[in-house]
Amino acid sequence: MIISGIYSLSEELISAKSGLSTGAVDIELVEYSENNQPFNQDGSIVMPGEEIILIPRVNNLGNECYIRTKIEYYIDNEKFPISDYIQGNYSSWTKKGDYYYYDSLLSQKSSIDLFNKVIIPNLSSEYIGKIVTVHIVVDAVQSKNFNGDWENVTIKKSIDRTYDIDYSGESSIIFEDNTNHHIDFDKGFFDRLGNMMPGDTITENVNLTNKSKSKNEYYLSIDYDNLSKEELSLLKNIKLLVKDKNGKNLVNSNLANKDKHVLGTYKMKEKDTFKIEVSLPSNIDNDFSKLFTKIKWKFSNKIISKEDITNPITGDFGINTSIIIFLLSAIGLLVVLLIWKKEYKNIEKKI
Repeated sequence: MIISGIYSLSEELISAKSGLSTGAVDIELVEYSENNQPFNQDGSIVMPGEEIILIPRVNNLGNECYIRTKIEYYIDNEKFPISDYIQGNYSSWTKKGDYYYYDSLLSQKSSIDLFNKVIIPNLSSEYIGKIVTVHIVVDAVQSKNFNGDWENVTIKKSIDRTYDIDYSGESSIIFEDNTNHHIDFDKGFFDRLGNMMPGDTITENVNLTNKSKSKNEYYLSIDYDNLSKEELSLLKNIKLLVKDKNGKNLVNSNLANKDKHVLGTYKMKEKDTFKIEVSLPSNIDNDFSKLFTKIKWKFSNKIISKEDITNPITGDFGINTSIIIFLLSAIGLLVVLLIWKKEYKNIEKKI
């Protein structure tokens, strides 16, 4: 009887870990000289016609992105054409206006050199003591959900926060009131919530089959705890949409909403398929990048009314397994007591 009680409790709740994170566009510009040594000639004296090895290298520390660069060459306030005095391989770049646009994606953890040499012009003595400046600006924009229109991109500084670019995300599922008997989905349910980018929409399908002997109402809710203000604000900005198999919207909310969302009422043997969409708005800015938080997906149900059952449903024994164990245990105990009573009487007669 103790065993049957433990068994009954163990199937009321099933849980797993969860995780959700936002990605980031994050680049750095590092200067090198020959043999990949750090460039350390700032403030040094140069001569007309001298060639200086200077390699500005862009390292991608975030998600894959597109980049552009603006390079300006000045001696004091006089601007010089970079095509004449800055050498590099520009075959992979397209010049538009003041910027060079890199034609390919800059993938995660990859690098690109902007140029490799700066030439000092052969100038007259009037330039003696003047300061030579190479001004480099590099902008980056996410590759995902980007339509190529740089004019509508607002460049902002990346948030200085540590994060794991390789994090892929993991989901958490909690079934209440034995809903795990009725809900089915892929093993990797929402395991792609890592490094979400603005404009991303991730979709999963959930199959429901009422395997009980009652008419049930089913629910989905989101749960979390101990979140920072930034994490909570992020969840408020992530849209949650649930549709039934006919495309009807059942839930239109956000991941910060802990309310129980009604999925519908289903009779015995009735089925349905739900599409759950999680979307990060395209207009969300860098303030929400590199964030990590945790959520829980909770499925539950409530009995509305008992069904008139003549035959058990396939896969359902018509009675809770723990009750069967309890009844068998009780019958076994009763048999033992009867045998013991009989033996006791037999011993009493012999005396």
